[in-house]
Amino acid sequence: MNQVRRVLWKNFILLLAIMFPAIAGAQPDYEAMRSQIENLRERIATMEKEQTKPDEPFILNALNKSITLGGLMELEAFWDKAEGGDATSDLQLSTVELSADVDINENIAGHLTMLWEDDESDKVGVDQAVIFLRHPVPFWSHYVTFSGGKMYLPFGKFNSSFISDPLTLELGESNNTAAVFGFRGDLVKLHIGAFNGDVDTHDDDQIDSWVASLELSPTGRLNFGISYLSDLAESDIELVQDENLYRSSVAAGGAYLSWQLWGVNLMAEYKTALENFSPEMVGAGEDLTGEKPRAWNVEMAWEPTGRWQMAVKAEGADDFQNDLKRYGAVVSRGLFRNTAVGVEYLYGEEDENENHTVMAQLALIF
Repeated sequence: MNQVRRVLWKNFILLLAIMFPAIAGAQPDYEAMRSQIENLRERIATMEKEQTKPDEPFILNALNKSITLGGLMELEAFWDKAEGGDATSDLQLSTVELSADVDINENIAGHLTMLWEDDESDKVGVDQAVIFLRHPVPFWSHYVTFSGGKMYLPFGKFNSSFISDPLTLELGESNNTAAVFGFRGDLVKLHIGAFNGDVDTHDDDQIDSWVASLELSPTGRLNFGISYLSDLAESDIELVQDENLYRSSVAAGGAYLSWQLWGVNLMAEYKTALENFSPEMVGAGEDLTGEKPRAWNVEMAWEPTGRWQMAVKAEGADDFQNDLKRYGAVVSRGLFRNTAVGVEYLYGEEDENENHTVMAQLALIF
């Protein structure tokens, strides 16, 4: 049986390669990146604009194939104090990532990421493994694309200049094995995908969940978009505490805006469930009240020089994370090539309790 599956899979790949031969020398645009890691990469790239020589990636070439290797390490220190309580602090290596972008031939490319994070699992695992294809013929200067594998679903943008993840990401980010078709160009990016969710209703183990997003870029400095997810229970935060009580999917939607003007970048995003999560559906999870969980984030970043970036933010959650509201500021500086340090302060209000958090991060991308 396994041999039959392997033969069918090889034939399927061959068929896709015939249908979607890539343009010679063209590289696919990897959409399935982990959002908070991509935010860090963008911050470091921004602070390196003054450098005259671009970084050269580490590329292996053999037998007409090329592999671009990369990675990331994050060292973080934090201090946290709740009003009326004791202060806590810690120093941790929060993230280690190794990635490979592979050009197998002119028809197929792929992306692989191995990730370790300082969490309860404390394990190294496959974070992403995606095959990318693109049709060679443009339609109105846009291309038909295909992404298949373990990826972050195109639900939300989650842009941020801060070290900590925005509440919109905590509510909406989802990593799953999916097949996503796209229609992409400078003006429009449209994605539609399907997957078999981890949270099944009525013991329904089928490919019956889907995701869609539409992004528009009328100018190089203005981007906005909307997205839809058929079931918010598929987000990585695991909103559903008891699958046996979950009887119907709860759809979610979102919108984002990014506008750069005179060295200032305004970023705003909103994520919300489109229906109620009742306590019976979620097993009375501690994060939910039975209403529509939603989160929003607004940031303004400024780049005074090529090495510095400063930003302020306001964000909040309703019927999620105990109705948390947070306000903060962050300063980041590029130390050396591919290396940056940042310090942020966040003030939080949660169920009438106040909290102060200071976090510093040293990051290296290679």
